[in-house]
Amino acid sequence: MAQDNQLHFEVHPSVVYQLGESLISNPIQALIELVKNSYDADASYAKVTIDTHGIANVDGEMFSPEGGRIMVEDNGVGMTLTDIKNGWLTISNRKKQELKRAKKTTPGGRTPLGDKGLGRLGVQRLGEKFELFTEGKDGSGYHFGFSWLAFETAPKLEGVDVHLRTLDCTGKKGTKIIVSGLKERDFWRGQGALKHLEQELSQVISPYREIRNFMVLVLVDGKKLELVDVSERIRNIAPVRYKINFDGAEITIEGRVRLDHFRPANAKEAEQFALIAESDNGDAFFDFLQSQLGAPAFNLRRAKSTPWFAEFSWTKSLANLDKVQRASNDDIANPGPFRGEVDSFDLSDMAFRGQSVFDKRQEYRQYVKDLSGIRVYRDGFAIKVDHDWLKLSAQWTSATSYYGLKPDNTIGYIALSARDNIELEETTDREGFKESPHYRNFLLLLQEFKTFTTRAHDFFGRSWIDFRKKRNEIAAQIDSRKTTEDLSKALTKGLAEAPQHRKKIDVFKARLTKGVSASKEVVECVQTTHELTPELRQKMADAMSELEPLLIDANKAIEQLSKYLDALSSLQGLGQVLEDRIDGLRRQMDYMYETVGLGLTAEALSHEVYNVADQLAVRAKSAQTRLRNKSTTERPILAFVEYVLSAVMALRKQMSFLSPALRHVREQRHSFDIADLFSELAEFYQTRLSRANIAIRVISDADSPLNIRINKGKLTQIIDNLVLNSEYWLKEDIAQERLKSGTITFEISRPFLRIWDDGCGVDPSVEHALFEPFVSSKKEGRGLGLFIIKQLLDSEGCSIGLVPERNSQKRLFKFQIDLRSVLNDDY
Repeated sequence: MAQDNQLHFEVHPSVVYQLGESLISNPIQALIELVKNSYDADASYAKVTIDTHGIANVDGEMFSPEGGRIMVEDNGVGMTLTDIKNGWLTISNRKKQELKRAKKTTPGGRTPLGDKGLGRLGVQRLGEKFELFTEGKDGSGYHFGFSWLAFETAPKLEGVDVHLRTLDCTGKKGTKIIVSGLKERDFWRGQGALKHLEQELSQVISPYREIRNFMVLVLVDGKKLELVDVSERIRNIAPVRYKINFDGAEITIEGRVRLDHFRPANAKEAEQFALIAESDNGDAFFDFLQSQLGAPAFNLRRAKSTPWFAEFSWTKSLANLDKVQRASNDDIANPGPFRGEVDSFDLSDMAFRGQSVFDKRQEYRQYVKDLSGIRVYRDGFAIKVDHDWLKLSAQWTSATSYYGLKPDNTIGYIALSARDNIELEETTDREGFKESPHYRNFLLLLQEFKTFTTRAHDFFGRSWIDFRKKRNEIAAQIDSRKTTEDLSKALTKGLAEAPQHRKKIDVFKARLTKGVSASKEVVECVQTTHELTPELRQKMADAMSELEPLLIDANKAIEQLSKYLDALSSLQGLGQVLEDRIDGLRRQMDYMYETVGLGLTAEALSHEVYNVADQLAVRAKSAQTRLRNKSTTERPILAFVEYVLSAVMALRKQMSFLSPALRHVREQRHSFDIADLFSELAEFYQTRLSRANIAIRVISDADSPLNIRINKGKLTQIIDNLVLNSEYWLKEDIAQERLKSGTITFEISRPFLRIWDDGCGVDPSVEHALFEPFVSSKKEGRGLGLFIIKQLLDSEGCSIGLVPERNSQKRLFKFQIDLRSVLNDDY
C-alpha cells in the first residue's frame, strides 16, 4: 500500500508547561536558576528585585506589572540573537554541557553551572509572563517575551507567540529578565516570608567568601535582604577546625584544636583545668598527648599560630579506599579535586561566655543551628543535600563518652567546581546528586573524613581524661602501678584508725572537764577571800599539778590528730583516683556490653540453626527415600535433594567450629598440638575461601611441635577473627585488581604463632592503635575484632602484636601471638 506521508512525533506545547512545573521543586530554586544564568554570563553580580505590589515600571516593558513581578539584572556579556534562539528558544540545548565536556571556559574563565538546557523552563514557577532585555558583546540589543499561558492553548510549539524587537545600544552590556503576574505573591510577602527567604537564599548562595566570586543583591518591596555571611571572626569561635583537600589522587585532612576545647563544663572541673592545663599553656598536656600510643596516627604537633593549641593531619589515596568504585572503562571512578572546611562549635554556657561576637546566648545558638550541617557548593551555589547527608548523627549518641562531630554543632562546606567535578552530576530537579560510581567514591572520601574526625575527637577526649587522672595520682602521691584493690585497702586502713582517735579524745575530754572544774573552784575561792590561807595554797598547787600533765597530753593529742588529718587529706586524693578509675571501668563495661550482646545473639542463633539443620536433614532424607521407592528418573530433583543433604552436612561442620566458642564450654581447657588444630581449620576455611580465590598455607616444624593447653573455642575465635580480617582485605585487593589471588599464611614457630597475608597490609593511620576498641579502617568496621582478640589472649596470659617487618608497600602486615604462658611441655 502506498504511503503519502512519513509518520513522525510531535510535542504538544503543554508538555513544556508541565516540564517547568515538575523540574523545579520550589520558587526559590527557580529564582536561583536565573541567578546562575548571570554567573554563566561572566557577570560580577546579579540584582534581584521582587515587587509584590506591581509598582515598578520599566521603559519599553511588554507586560503590565499588575500582579507583581520579579526582575533579575546583571552586568554580564549579554546575548546575541543567536544566543536567544539557541539558548532560550531551543529547549534542552546543551551548549553549556558541551563546553564543560571540552574542558573549556567562558571568556571570563568560568565553567558554566547549567548543563541540561532545562532550567529556563522552571521560570514559569515564578509567574505567567516573561520578557528579557539584553545588550550583547556585538553591540546589538534585543527585547523579547512571551506568556507561559500560550503553551496551554497553542496547537503546536511554533504557534506560541514570541515577541521580539531590537533595542538602541547604550554601551552597557548585560541582561535584565522580568517575570510578571506572580503565581505565589504571598510567598514573597510579610516579615515571616522575608526571614524565610533570607534563610533559604543564605543556604543556596555560599555564605563563605573564600568560595564565592559573585555577589547577589536581593530587594523585596524596597527592603534589602541581609544574606548570612560566615566571617572569619565567627569561625574563630569554634574550638576545632578541619580542612579537607582532595587533589585528585590523595585526600589530606588537616585539623586544629584550641586548648579550651578540653575545658570541662562543670565549674569545679574547669578550675582544675585552669591549674593543670592552662597554667603552662598546655605544655604538660601536649607532652602527655605525644606520649600516647595512638598519637603517631595523627601526626600531632604544636600549632604555629594562636589561638590554636595543636595541629594534626592524615592522608590516604583514593586507590587504597575500602570498596572503591570503578567506572565503566574499569578505571577508578575519580570524582575530581575538591576542598572543604568544617568547624565544630561548642554550644555550652561556658563557651558562650568565652566569645565576644554574640551578645545573647540564644542568638549564638540560633546562628549555629541555622547554618549547621556540611553543605556542598559548586562554584558558590549550593547543591541541595539532606541536612545530615554524611550521617554524623548515626555515629552520635547522647552518652558522655562520645566525642565526635555532632550534626547540630557543625558548620562547614565542600567546594566543588563545574570544571573539576563534571562527573558529579546533579539530578534534573536540582535536589541532589545522581547515583554513580563517581558520586559513591566522593562519598567514600568524605566517609574517610568522618571516620578520621571521630577517631581524633575520641583520642583527644580520652587523652584529656587520662591526663587528668594521672595528675590526680601525682597530686595524691600514688604509684600508678597500684591496683584499684590496693587503693581501696589503703583507704579502708586510713579510715579504720578514726575510732581509736575518737576513744583517745573521749578520755582526754573527761580529764579536761575535771581539770577545768577544779580550776574554776580555786578561782572562785581566790576571788571571794582576802587572805591566802595554806589550805587555799594547797588547792591551787593541786589544780596546777593536774593541769600541767593535761597540757602535755593535749599537745601530744593535737600532734597525733594533725598527723592523722594530714593522712586523711591524702585519702581525699585517693578517693578522686578511685573515682577516676571506676569511671574508666564503667566506660570499658559500656564497650563490652555491645560485644556481649553479639555473643548472646550468636549463641541463640547457633541453637536455632542446629534445629533447622536437623529438621532439614530429616525431611530431605525422607524425600530422598520416597523418590527412590518410586523409582523416579527425574535427575534434577534427585540432584537437588543430594545438594540439600550435602549443604546440611557443610552447615553442621561450620557450626561445629562455633560450638567450642559458646558460653557453656568456655572454661574447658584442652591439651593439643596446635598443628593438628590448624590442619582442621585450614580445611574448614579453604571450603569458603577457595571461592574467592584465596588459599591457606600452614608452615610448621615437625621436629619442634607446639603443644599448648588452652580453651580450644577461645583460640578458634582468635584465629577466626584474624582470618576474617585477612579475607576481607584480600577480597578488596582482588576486586581492585591489585592482586589476582591471595594467600593467608599460618606459621607455627615455638613458642610463637604468626599469621599474615599477601594483601596491602595494615593502614599506617591505625597501626599504632590497632588493638584499641573502635579502631578500624574498614568502611563499615566496628573496630572490635582485634580488641577482643587481645582481651581473650590477656585472659590466658598470652599477648599479640605486629612484627616490625614491612611489606613491599612499606606497611606492617604480620601478626605474632606469644603462647609461652600456655605451653604444655608434658603433653
